[in-house]
Amino acid sequence: MIDASKLSFSFAHKKLFNQISFEVQAGELLQIQGANGVGKSTLLMLIAGLQTPDSGVISFGKEKNKDVLYRKLHSAYLPAEANGLYLNMDALHNLKFWTGLRGISLKIEDYYEELKYWGLNHPLLRAEFPVGLFSTGMRRRLSLARIALSESICWLLDEPIYGLDQKGIALFKARLISHLDNGGIAVIISHDEAFFSGLQTKSLKISHDNS
Repeated sequence: MIDASKLSFSFAHKKLFNQISFEVQAGELLQIQGANGVGKSTLLMLIAGLQTPDSGVISFGKEKNKDVLYRKLHSAYLPAEANGLYLNMDALHNLKFWTGLRGISLKIEDYYEELKYWGLNHPLLRAEFPVGLFSTGMRRRLSLARIALSESICWLLDEPIYGLDQKGIALFKARLISHLDNGGIAVIISHDEAFFSGLQTKSLKISHDNS
């Protein structure tokens, strides 16, 4: 679970948000809502342990661990317009790199199966073809494959359907549902309200009134 209590954050001496609290339990999806510039992405980075709040506490897991490193080890973070991919590497080696960092040992068939799910298992795409030459949607699919293989309890996703076509969105939604059904947690920022249709979603709205 994630338990955030009275989080405040300032940027360039301007209070971005103030005293925000929320809780996300196993199997739950939290949508962070709000207009551009109110601090949604910053809040996601605080949860990911990539920024430090001015005040407030984030506890993680059943034991409510407050250690930032522990949270990083059990979370998978996807920024809004970056994919965490090495553009000169092929799809297969990108996935191997990220699973290796997490100490995850997979068979080659496991990587192929994940690439197949996302429509990226063609021999010309999976190996010896730099992902820098992929389309925007293909890179996003590969980044979501990276998240799916991370074995992380918590997915922190900023505009995860950015660049995806309708098929890609459907594939991601199915993966997300499976993650939640297995007791995972997801915190998502998305301006596409239609994506959340049919999903049991908690919402947290950030506005300038929070500051």
